[in-house]
Amino acid sequence: MKNVIIIFINLIYSFFAFSQGNTKITLKIPQLDTEKLEAQIFVENPMLPINTGFYQDTLEIKNGQCQFLIDIHDMSFISLTLNEKFITFPGFYSVLVAPGDNLIFELPAISEAKGYGFGIDLIKISGKGSEKINLAKKMMVNCFRIFNTDPDYQKQSLSYIYETTDKKLNVVDSIYNSDKSVKKDIRDLTKALLYGDLMVSLYRSSLRSENDSLRSLFTQYIIKKKRMDIFYKKGIINYSGSGSIGSYFILSAYKNPATMGGDDFSKKHILEYAQLINIGLKDDAEIRDYLLSKFVKDRILNKFDDETKNLYQFYIDHVDFNNPNYKNVVETYEEIERKFAVGKPFYNFSLPDSTGKYFSLKDFKGKVLIIDFWYNGCGGCKLIVPALKDVENELTGSNIQFISIGIDSRDYWLKGIGKYSNEGSLQLYTNEETDKHPMIKYLNIHSYPRLIIVDKEGNILPAPPDPRSNRKEFVKLIQTYL
Repeated sequence: MKNVIIIFINLIYSFFAFSQGNTKITLKIPQLDTEKLEAQIFVENPMLPINTGFYQDTLEIKNGQCQFLIDIHDMSFISLTLNEKFITFPGFYSVLVAPGDNLIFELPAISEAKGYGFGIDLIKISGKGSEKINLAKKMMVNCFRIFNTDPDYQKQSLSYIYETTDKKLNVVDSIYNSDKSVKKDIRDLTKALLYGDLMVSLYRSSLRSENDSLRSLFTQYIIKKKRMDIFYKKGIINYSGSGSIGSYFILSAYKNPATMGGDDFSKKHILEYAQLINIGLKDDAEIRDYLLSKFVKDRILNKFDDETKNLYQFYIDHVDFNNPNYKNVVETYEEIERKFAVGKPFYNFSLPDSTGKYFSLKDFKGKVLIIDFWYNGCGGCKLIVPALKDVENELTGSNIQFISIGIDSRDYWLKGIGKYSNEGSLQLYTNEETDKHPMIKYLNIHSYPRLIIVDKEGNILPAPPDPRSNRKEFVKLIQTYL
């Protein structure tokens, strides 16, 4: 689920066409006169090139109501929050919306929201297009009954995880077969989305497990039951299945994936992972090219090094250049190569701190810079903070400067300092321009946290290892340039 959180918070880091929309999303909630409520919508059109079909908007609730008008041309995902609480989670972080839908979400009072959100079971959804969301809601609410009987995840054995996941998938199948309130292609997509969500924990546990029964459980519950078939149906892969299919190929190829990096296999063995996708999908070019395009583009944007260059060449050699994401991947690679090649000058920024004082790249000449980009609410950003603190403590007194750059509005940025950024760093932010700031656009940053190392002359250094898992190697790289 964490990945899903990260995926939908990160929607703010791109652009999506917006005008007087053809689709309406109305929120209704009991509101006290003194109560300030702010709603936010995140939209993703998965049919547009990877990492491009995003849009965000924020509205104030007035008299217990607000209405978003969005312009979408394909079936899209929307994720809604109210005062930073997810509206349909627990249940779903996002729901499907079609062009021309006129949806009404009726919420209980804000005091009913718990933890991350209100929960799909507490939300009444009506209006044109609500049938598909209510079908998904029906599936998930019935799955909740099984979830409620599960022990804490840490106490579940591998066999139990397979058994309980199988029961939940059977619930989805039963409603999929009996409820014909929406057309079959929408039911297929709904089933795939639920399957994808329910399989996340199962595959993560499988990839980490050294249990001798893994192979038999995987064969019994996944292979023999043909659980992956839904992801291979036409039109599904853009919406669901990319993570599940990749995990499936790793588990199929290795008897004990835990010894090969577990759920970090694709990060530690990027070429081997690409080869698994290429071989496993040799007869399905559409899905193969989509998965490779997504994998390669994500790698290019997150880490530009020699391994990334080799992966890119593999991509060029093996995919169909007519696939809809080919041009997008090539252009991304060429842009990042131009900006992030080792030795190239870093972006000459000028950003304010909390007092309004501006700092520029030239102010740090003679120092090695460790720059991390973050935003309030970023799970990965929160996890990297302890690692950066350890690095800072180890390098104390060195000719080095830690800089944390937040991309939120000022108030939200200030609230996140120390929790989502290393409080020992110099804290700068994008001065109310959020992800639209020229620096963020130029660097083409779409995922967070993002670490960049700059040498004493202001030039790009090699992409660093992740300090969360390779702190010693990270420190060693920095010390090389001090």
